[in-house]
Amino acid sequence: MPAKEPDIQPRTAKVFILFPPYCPDLQILLSPSPTPTKGEGDKGHNSMPYPWSITTWMFFVLCSCFFVPCLSFEGRVICGSDNQTSNNFAHDVDKAMESLSPLVSSRKWGTVLKKDQQFNVFGFAQCYKDVTPLDCERCFKSSGEQLKRCIPARSARIHLDQCFHRFDHYQFYDEGVDPNYDYVKCGSPMGDFNDTYMREDFQSKLDHVITEVKEEAMGKSRFGVTEAKGGVVTVYALAQCWKTINRSACKQCLTDAGMRLRKCGPGAEGRALYTGCYMRYSTNRFFNNDSKTEDEKGFINWVTFGMALSGISFLVLSVIVALVSYKKLSKTKQGVIDLEDVPHPGNKTSLNFKYEMLERATDFFDESRKLGQGGAGSVFKGILPNSEAVAVKRLFFNTRQWVDQFFNEVTLISGIQHKNLVRLLGCSIEGPESLLVYEYVPNLSLDKILFAKNNTKILNWSQRFNIICGVAEGLAYLHGGSQVKILHRDIKVSNILLDENLCPKIADFGLARCVASDKSHVSTAIAGTLGYMAPEYLVRGQLTDKADVYAFGVLVIEISTGQKNSIFSEGSSSVLYRVWKQYKASNITEAIDSNLDAKFDEKEASTALLVGLLCTQPSVAIRPSMSDVVQMLTNANYRLPRPKQPPFLNASVISPELTLSGSFRMASSALDEPNTGSES
Repeated sequence: MPAKEPDIQPRTAKVFILFPPYCPDLQILLSPSPTPTKGEGDKGHNSMPYPWSITTWMFFVLCSCFFVPCLSFEGRVICGSDNQTSNNFAHDVDKAMESLSPLVSSRKWGTVLKKDQQFNVFGFAQCYKDVTPLDCERCFKSSGEQLKRCIPARSARIHLDQCFHRFDHYQFYDEGVDPNYDYVKCGSPMGDFNDTYMREDFQSKLDHVITEVKEEAMGKSRFGVTEAKGGVVTVYALAQCWKTINRSACKQCLTDAGMRLRKCGPGAEGRALYTGCYMRYSTNRFFNNDSKTEDEKGFINWVTFGMALSGISFLVLSVIVALVSYKKLSKTKQGVIDLEDVPHPGNKTSLNFKYEMLERATDFFDESRKLGQGGAGSVFKGILPNSEAVAVKRLFFNTRQWVDQFFNEVTLISGIQHKNLVRLLGCSIEGPESLLVYEYVPNLSLDKILFAKNNTKILNWSQRFNIICGVAEGLAYLHGGSQVKILHRDIKVSNILLDENLCPKIADFGLARCVASDKSHVSTAIAGTLGYMAPEYLVRGQLTDKADVYAFGVLVIEISTGQKNSIFSEGSSSVLYRVWKQYKASNITEAIDSNLDAKFDEKEASTALLVGLLCTQPSVAIRPSMSDVVQMLTNANYRLPRPKQPPFLNASVISPELTLSGSFRMASSALDEPNTGSES
């Protein structure tokens, strides 16, 4: 029998209930028996036939698309401290729960009163609106069993992730908050939130979903769910007020719960277990937002089934069409794009190269002709019949994604010419693979000179500064010098080629995008190279010309210091951060490459590093445009603004495990090392 304690110090216990009893369908699918037998431990997992049949696997995947996964339950039981000594008490509590059961089964909530000469038993239970009737019944039964363990305590309550259940000796139905019992549980932080930008972005999303779900739950249904998408993390939230409290009590309960939950950030999840309401947020989707009536659900289920059937039919048809299109693509240049319509200067037929000719020009793509390799393909040196040297880019795949990249590159750069942009000579789509033909640049890519081990050829400062200025002019032309604004999206040292005079040329336009002049940004799937990606693009997928500006800033610092910006280096080990520290210590030129033996122009070096810091500012508004950058670098009278914030570090967001597991939706070039060589 529990010891006697004051009511303000309740005896509490946490109860964790795992999911198998609540997911029989999933259990049947994953195991030959509905539930593992006692004492088997992990052996139950090994009893399933292996490998799975394709049919079972496809059934599981399809089911996962249309049904909300079962959730683990985490609950908190609070037993009151005052005990009831009557022998009939346990019997009456049991009867009260029996009376509640049909109410909960029919409408997901109910109240009950059992009177006795010595005491009264008031009971209440409610499932959350998104919970299915079957799961509601199971939650009610489980919660009842847990509450019975509190007897002979006169009161008890339990919060589970699908229902709330309480009994007490007085009428409590209109209570919204109770400081003695209301409780908030915060989860552990998710990932690396040391970066201020990431932490503020997460907190902003958390504040947003709490505000939204509170307003929704104060409506007629007393229930709400919401989510804040975009960037690396999505935040989900749910709130429910009990049916028995009025709107004023509901508002008070949700306001207090939301205020305390906000303090859980940057925890990956949090629960507010209150007397009159329940609120929860998580970075994983935990609710079923289908909260329609049963008739509506029946109709929606038929619609869902019909959509699923249509989707499968469409998928099969799409595969057939894709196979036919693929065969046509490898045989003819018609059907995907008409090369005659591609805008370009000069003779239209100059764009079209015969596959067999390029094959012979590269000695059938011999390894000795290989110039470099990237995420999109390999690049080979070729000699045309007229003895002209060219670079032939051979794409790895002919999937739709790579076909899109191929024609994107052809369309974008065939119509533009600038001394700091690599020139596209033509392409071929007649053979078994797609080929791009570029002007040959003899000194290959910048990374092969800048970061080569035991390199005897060291670029002097004048050469480095000229390369920086040339890349800036090329980017400025892309952003505003041609008829359309083009965003490169993959500026890095391996995509800067050097000609015989070490004049830089920007290469690889496979990820480039056009932006209309009246649009502030384009929302797109994340693609690019980690370490060169701007925070607003990496986190929110918002692409602007300032994303190229950020990548250029990283490039400037790498060229000036002679060191790579490793994406897995944090704090003082990051080259960006080291330059920032030198700037704050008023000796920024100390960061210049030591291999130059202090032989550099102090003013140019200081200007270059300041430009690098300005371009890598976390705030988009603070970063200059590329046209401004050109003025900063070339106009001696231009007054440079001072960097206000430390540079944004990709290492604050990305861990090696996340990168290699493909947690981000990126093109394969996103995983290229910066020193893999040019891709064009």
